[in-house]
Amino acid sequence: MKTVLLACDIHNPKTPKLSQEWESEETIQVMANTIEALGYDVVTLSDATEITSALSGIPKANRGDWIVWNLIEGYLSSSREAYIPALCEYLAIPHTGSDASVQTLTLDKLKTKLFLQSFGIPTTDSQLIREMDAKPDLEFPVFIKPNGEGSSLGISEKNLINSMEEWNVQVPYRLLEYPEILAEPYLSGRELTVAVIGNYGSYQVLPIAYVDTPNGFYHEGIKSKSEFLESLDFGVSQSLKESLETTSIAIAKHLRISGYIRIDYKLEKGIPYLLEVNATPGFSPIYSTLPMLWEKTGKSYSELLQTCLELGIEEYTKHKRFQYGKDQL
Repeated sequence: MKTVLLACDIHNPKTPKLSQEWESEETIQVMANTIEALGYDVVTLSDATEITSALSGIPKANRGDWIVWNLIEGYLSSSREAYIPALCEYLAIPHTGSDASVQTLTLDKLKTKLFLQSFGIPTTDSQLIREMDAKPDLEFPVFIKPNGEGSSLGISEKNLINSMEEWNVQVPYRLLEYPEILAEPYLSGRELTVAVIGNYGSYQVLPIAYVDTPNGFYHEGIKSKSEFLESLDFGVSQSLKESLETTSIAIAKHLRISGYIRIDYKLEKGIPYLLEVNATPGFSPIYSTLPMLWEKTGKSYSELLQTCLELGIEEYTKHKRFQYGKDQL
């Protein structure tokens, strides 16, 4: 019997705002109960020292009998979503999701866009802002957002900048909280979200949905599944669906993702432009997007978790990146 270690950051209102995207205790408990019902033993840890001690303390001969579910978000580091996959790879322990290189790249929105743009993936030009007195290189209106945060964090209607006056107020204000701000041409069309499941060579795209919110932005105010369900519209035309499936599979291949990703796009004149890639999406059945897209296939939440665990085990068995760790066993 395999043991699943849920390595997670649990939301605490006393921690900095950047912990907003961490999981709730309710979500972690639901995941643990669901995984136990699948026949696994489950250990849940949220303390860095406990996680590293537990992993390094597994007898070398038994490390293949464990798998770590990577839910660590962290804050204030550009490599924070890579902590767990790097550690697991080094110790030769299976884990869910993509490797450290994918996690680090996709957390940086600009680097991800530039990388994928080089392969012909449609995305807008962007301006990286680090200085309070930076001037816009793009024509108004522009949209600003943190360069190294999750999809909704730091997003509100105030991020839409229509004039130099608004720029001079909002850019310095945002830089007080985030080290880097990304400015992009404002895209006026609808937003779409796409999930890709699988390992390299065998990817599938889940049902695609528009994300419609009152102010037109996938913002940090969306907190519940009921609210998000009201925002999801699966009425995507066949032609747009086929285009997004092709583009999303190409993105997964170029990044060489493992397990799962969620990709966000926005339309402009009917063309879907890449916004960002999330390699550590939420798995809450209460408020996370990917499980909602999965449910549209007619499969259960339990089947989703089982699939992700199996993909992590498959990756560990077949990918050479674990070989160094295995050779130390």
